[in-house]
Amino acid sequence: MRKVTIFALAAFLMVGFALSSSYATGSKEAAASTGMVAFLLPENVTPRWEGSDAPIFRQAIEKLVPGVQVDVLNALNDPSKQQAQAEAELTKGAKALVIAAVDQKAAAVIVNEAKAQGVPVIAYDRLIRNSPLAYYVSFDSVAVGKAEASWMSDHTQNGARLVIIDGSPTDDNAHLVNQGIHAVLDPLFASKARTLVAEEWTPGWDPTKAQNEMEQILTKSNNQVDGVVSANDGMAGGIIAALKAQGMSGTVKTTGQDASLEGVQNVLLGTQGVTVFKDFRLQAPAAAQIAADILKGQTPSNVNSSVNNGQVDVPSVMLPVVSIDQSNVHLLVSNGWIDSQLGGMDKVLYGLPDSVRQYLKK
Repeated sequence: MRKVTIFALAAFLMVGFALSSSYATGSKEAAASTGMVAFLLPENVTPRWEGSDAPIFRQAIEKLVPGVQVDVLNALNDPSKQQAQAEAELTKGAKALVIAAVDQKAAAVIVNEAKAQGVPVIAYDRLIRNSPLAYYVSFDSVAVGKAEASWMSDHTQNGARLVIIDGSPTDDNAHLVNQGIHAVLDPLFASKARTLVAEEWTPGWDPTKAQNEMEQILTKSNNQVDGVVSANDGMAGGIIAALKAQGMSGTVKTTGQDASLEGVQNVLLGTQGVTVFKDFRLQAPAAAQIAADILKGQTPSNVNSSVNNGQVDVPSVMLPVVSIDQSNVHLLVSNGWIDSQLGGMDKVLYGLPDSVRQYLKK
């Protein structure tokens, strides 16, 4: 059960956002003398991992623990590869593992192996279930699903035909987002206020697979779709491509999360109705603070929640989410997200009509 107390976001804004290299190497002896942390990423189809989380985490922990060794590895959606990476890092002498798990169940093996060696594991963004997990840092994914579904409910008519495209079935976050979506939409489906046309799960959150799923749904439903609740921006991009091929892009709205470059552009264009903003600039420093405290032999001071993973109540840092649509997309300008994470205004507006600039002004 989640017990969430959101404290001031500013407490997490402790680093700049310059990019740095992703991989580090070093000997076990070096790790022992300076302290070493491994940051294990799940895949490279979602831009945030390599583009935001990794460099921000590195910069944050290097500021907190000068001389720390940081190894960043990407499993490329392969749970076996992620396990091998974790085992190699433990052999090198990692004092903490920060893991965005490819597979929530398979990653439990990593947690158990690390625990046996006295190394704590911090689950990053995705909960690792049924394991002696030490810490968890994430956003409220149920709230993400509720935000997506609420936007869709508010922007569709009575009787609208909806499709739900969920994320990876092996990712705990995908199930939590799904839980939030159904919490809002199931009563509407039951009362016939909305109709569920189809629902699909998308291995690896792969946009191409989401596009294929949407193409098949459109074929089976004879294009009788009024809205698509997509779990993230990347998949929304694939869904929009499928809709565009049928001349339905813009008429049929989608949802997403991450406030990615593609997602923000699609919101500005009106092909995507909403993107749920999760400020990764807060998440990576929060994980870095926990890892730094572990290296220093201290109890992490920024824990504000507890999440049960089926085996233990995991001390957690839970961060809030914000729905972003055309009415408030200007917030991403004022809070620096567009400049620091999306490459600046020129990149966001590249190829878009001049008319969309109005949405970026207060």
